Amino acid sequence: MYIIGIDGGGTKTIGYLSDYNGNILAAAKSDTSNYLSAGIEKAKESLDNVIKSLCSYDNITKDDIGLISLGLAGAGRKRDREVIETILKDLGINCKKIINNDAYIALVGAHGKSQGVITISGTGSITLGLNKKREMFRTGGWGHILGDEGSGYYFGKEGLVAVMKSYDGREKGTLITNKVLNYLNFTTVDEIVQYVYSNINNKTKISGLSRLVIEAAEENDEVARKIINKGVHELVSMIITVVDKMGEPENIALTGGIFDNSNLIKDKVNIILEEKFQLNVVDRKYSSVIGALIIGWENEGVKYNELKLLNQIKEVDIHD
Repeated sequence: MYIIGIDGGGTKTIGYLSDYNGNILAAAKSDTSNYLSAGIEKAKESLDNVIKSLCSYDNITKDDIGLISLGLAGAGRKRDREVIETILKDLGINCKKIINNDAYIALVGAHGKSQGVITISGTGSITLGLNKKREMFRTGGWGHILGDEGSGYYFGKEGLVAVMKSYDGREKGTLITNKVLNYLNFTTVDEIVQYVYSNINNKTKISGLSRLVIEAAEENDEVARKIINKGVHELVSMIITVVDKMGEPENIALTGGIFDNSNLIKDKVNIILEEKFQLNVVDRKYSSVIGALIIGWENEGVKYNELKLLNQIKEVDIHD
């Protein structure tokens, strides 16, 4: 029998196959399986592609799968879990299933266990905490309209707002304006407005502009630095709120595209957490898909060797 761990993100779906001795045997990747943004049929197709690819290892069948552990966006809600269970049933998956949201498996992967705090800042943002009693605490993760402070979308949107205020004369001139114009190959601010409202539902495109705001801040642009500092304050607030709710200090991991690609933001958050609040920030131990596997292993009482695990990850690496 085998165990499958799956990380179903907004842009890609990654799966790992393991046996009941804690050995990773194969990996597979497909497109997004976030049915909320891509639709049920697309999610079903992506999950099917990953599962079939993993089953091609040694010609195993779906009946050979003893458990599948998934982390998918939005899966923390009952209605969404029901949709995902229906998708898996339609795909012929009749084994035991563990369905969590993507932040949960990221936390377990980052710490190598179901305990600790994680803040994810990618297109969106969320902070999640698990204490020794497995009690869960969260802040954020409410989407780009109600939240996502300190995320890629947040920095991209705030940068665009600053461009428009500068254009109006309500705000100082900012390097962000020319950076956005050059990046989009535009010549006028009016074109930016058209671009934004033509992509009003495309969070990824707005989020992609965040790096221009970060670049401007690194070049000491005052407007950009204010945006970055405000976003950092929001991220720290999310973390401190979760830590306070937990009632005890836990190691904190920072992950997601904003932290992974910007030392400026990561360093600012680190310094505040460590110097002002005396909290311990740690590097991510494993990826989210490994977190999904660990959850499955824990459920089945599977023991694994950490050194062997790291070597096996390298062997099947698909650059997740």
